[in-house]
Amino acid sequence: MKKVFSVLAVIFLCLSMPVSASASSVPSDMVQPCYEKAFDTLSRLEIVGNKAICESKTTCMSNVVKVTAVQTLEKQVFLWFWGTYDNTTWTKTTYTNSLSMSNTKSGLAAGNYRVKTVFTLTDNNGETETITTYSDEKTVS
Repeated sequence: MKKVFSVLAVIFLCLSMPVSASASSVPSDMVQPCYEKAFDTLSRLEIVGNKAICESKTTCMSNVVKVTAVQTLEKQVFLWFWGTYDNTTWTKTTYTNSLSMSNTKSGLAAGNYRVKTVFTLTDNNGETETITTYSDEKTVS
């Protein structure tokens, strides 16, 4: 019984560790994700007072003909659980091989925030690739 409890405790500790990924914050000498259709993706969050500035960008291969991004400002609910903050989801579509979008939200409540962006890339053969990126976490006091 003690072994079972110990194993469960280790699993719980591993699962409770926060995970944050931001392709732009990875040092260049570390392994970075490799995408089939994108060179670079970025989700960035800047907090100024109680205002969030959400930025998302991607640059893709030349055969990409459509890029759709769904950008969401998320607030930490509990431990590692995140939820959409105050209906802050924005969508943008371009019919080129790059996309850049920026949105703001004022009047933030105290807590931890991040930007989640889901990019859907479509090439000239109709094949798609979906990439999800997260910004670094920021705190509003």
